[in-house]
Amino acid sequence: MQDVKPNHEKKQEQSPPAAGEAAQTVAEQKTVDELENLRREVQEWRAKAEEYLDNYKRSLADFSNYRKRQDREREQQMLRVSMDVLRRLLPVMDDFDRAIKSIPPEHAGSNWVEGIVLIERKLKSLLEAFHVVPIEALGKPFDPNFHSAVMTEASDTYPAGVVMEELQSGYMLADQVLRPTMVKVSNGPGSQAKQASEN
Repeated sequence: MQDVKPNHEKKQEQSPPAAGEAAQTVAEQKTVDELENLRREVQEWRAKAEEYLDNYKRSLADFSNYRKRQDREREQQMLRVSMDVLRRLLPVMDDFDRAIKSIPPEHAGSNWVEGIVLIERKLKSLLEAFHVVPIEALGKPFDPNFHSAVMTEASDTYPAGVVMEELQSGYMLADQVLRPTMVKVSNGPGSQAKQASEN
């Protein structure tokens, strides 16, 4: 006959596998919890990495803007200094123009006159090298941005508000007025007739 084991022995045999399953379930739960913790940590580190990357990009953009601003300011400072120096040369240029215009005809071919003309040419070429260009005013409408009206006069040749004579040359450097042109502006035709009738 077969040995029949008592019931309590059967229960003991079944209970160890149940404890093993519980241990396995606990281990699986620990693994799941650890994975969740690792996922959270990875997300936190990703968020920090994105924040650092964003801060780095902002700093890089700020620095780039700073460099551009510094370059612009440096260029503007150089332009201001150039304009100041060139403004000081313009009266010398005016003096040479007046001297050449007032040379007596009997001295026109002499060596010293040729020397003055040569110096004036060199000065003009120096101004051209710095991109200084004269402001064209004669026959153009008066523009206070480029012209300085010293006097007005009636004219049958030029309509009212048009420059009829340049009294002193004006110059531009890049898009800046180095010195406005001093001009005489026309009052238009008939002004002389009105003045004569009033007297």
